[in-house]
Amino acid sequence: MKSISLLSALAALALSVPALAQEAAVSPWSPSTHSSIRLIAGATAASGKQRIGVEITMSPGYKTYWRSPGDAGVPPVFDWSGSLNVGGLDVRWPAPERFEDGNGYSVGYVGEVVVPVSVQPVDPAQPVMVVLKLDYAVCEKMCIPAKGEARLWLEPGVTSVTSPRLESFQERVPLPVKLGPHKDKISVLEVKPGEAGAEPNVQLLLQAPPDGTIDDVFVEGPGMWSFGKPSLSPQPDGTIAATVKINDRPKGSSGPIPFIVTVRGKPAAVEARLELDIPVAKP
Repeated sequence: MKSISLLSALAALALSVPALAQEAAVSPWSPSTHSSIRLIAGATAASGKQRIGVEITMSPGYKTYWRSPGDAGVPPVFDWSGSLNVGGLDVRWPAPERFEDGNGYSVGYVGEVVVPVSVQPVDPAQPVMVVLKLDYAVCEKMCIPAKGEARLWLEPGVTSVTSPRLESFQERVPLPVKLGPHKDKISVLEVKPGEAGAEPNVQLLLQAPPDGTIDDVFVEGPGMWSFGKPSLSPQPDGTIAATVKINDRPKGSSGPIPFIVTVRGKPAAVEARLELDIPVAKP
């Protein structure tokens, strides 16, 4: 009886003390070929949105792909349809790397990645069950299809969760910027179509803050738009001119088209969203 009373007293004491930061909940690993996935819980935001991370780990030497996989590869496909009390999800991709493969250059992550996701509950006062079915691919010399399933129960209002794994990759998510100069961030000063008559390309003018760097540029368009590896040219005024070849485009595409420009570098990657009207190259 004394031991039961002691446990009761300790439980009551625990309830009376404000919660300290606690380690994040995680789902069991879901293994596949040369890889595994799981879900990591994050803290609830003041808005009531829940935060999670989709963690993918791979065997040494293996890679997986970004939302825009480059010259070859397969982007991950997320299926959240089995989730409960979920009204919407926002997948935020960490800045990727470019790696050479047998078909040119692909874009993604080497060894591991945690993809942060913001989850909007239908009813923020009720728990959320996140259920994920993920189709993805891992690649060493050849690409291999992979599948994973994971589920995680999220209690509402849990703000004391700490997850170093999720936070470290959250810091790699590009910061949104508008066109123009920025004092403490990488600046996307200008984006325009290449000169008429030249090989189809996009021209960018970039600038890093003092002690910053510009390491790579990724351009994305809707549908069948495809872009190559940029050519980076330092300018006398300290800016960087980048030329990105257009490898492919949807037939008949014209008028203002939405594009995403992601610049990887220091102090942090940035992302600019804009519209361009790129003329069709004459035969």
